[in-house]
Amino acid sequence: MGSAPANRVGRLRKGHTMARNKAIGAGAVVTSLLLLTACSSTDSDAAASGESSSTAEPIVAAADASLLPYNFLADDNETFEGINVDLAAALSEELGREIVFENASFDTIIPGLTSGRYDVALTGMFDTLEREETVDFVDYLAAKNDFLVPMDVSGIESMDDLCGYSVGIPGGALEADMLAEASTACEDAGEEPIEVNEYADLDAVVLALTSGRIEVAPNDSAANAYIMSQYPDELQVMGAYLTDGYFAAGFAKDSELVQEFNDAFAAIMEDGTYEEILSEWGIDDRALDEPIINGATF
Repeated sequence: MGSAPANRVGRLRKGHTMARNKAIGAGAVVTSLLLLTACSSTDSDAAASGESSSTAEPIVAAADASLLPYNFLADDNETFEGINVDLAAALSEELGREIVFENASFDTIIPGLTSGRYDVALTGMFDTLEREETVDFVDYLAAKNDFLVPMDVSGIESMDDLCGYSVGIPGGALEADMLAEASTACEDAGEEPIEVNEYADLDAVVLALTSGRIEVAPNDSAANAYIMSQYPDELQVMGAYLTDGYFAAGFAKDSELVQEFNDAFAAIMEDGTYEEILSEWGIDDRALDEPIINGATF
């Protein structure tokens, strides 16, 4: 992603409050009290209108609030903002149900789906063949990844160029397996292995990068572009990896919500709302023509 989209995303983070966010309302961050209140009010409304309470209950979406610019907390440290939040507001209108967000560390989200704690994962998650064994996906965004590095680092074009580097990723990130494979290849070639450091979340990765504890942060291009815009004199992006595949909404296996979300995504793609949201965040180059159910490519 070039400098213009990065600057655009940076401006949006500092002053961005899209009108669609109002559709999510004060329930964007879920606490137990707020969720109970939301359930109570929607159940009452449903009873008055003759709807069943099950159709009126809010949909609980898990998201890692450190995954800028997909999900993050506003300055009040409570309200969710980001690409997925804007998409969720549009999807809520199509579904006729409120989507509320609950903050969760990335590595707890899939277990939370399978246990029924969350209804959907709307975070920066890849649809992979391995993950499809446990959960179902609706793919809604094309993949694009690159490397975030300090200004004095050069020559990194792919995972093959990371031999001897100190690399940081969030715990549970897909890159862990890729880095392990690349590190083995480094050693087989007689070079230094890759030093892989896993952190609690992306915020911790960025802190490690800017403080000099690591040298490389492989990550999603939109996230890296946003982070770079916050450190324009310290960080840069380069190279590419994992350019095939999709970001996806995750669900428990055989959930009825899979088809419902697929239809909702198709509707906002058709009416232009989806493209408008992606354009606002500078990632319209990653738009899909239509959603895909379980379309993993690797």
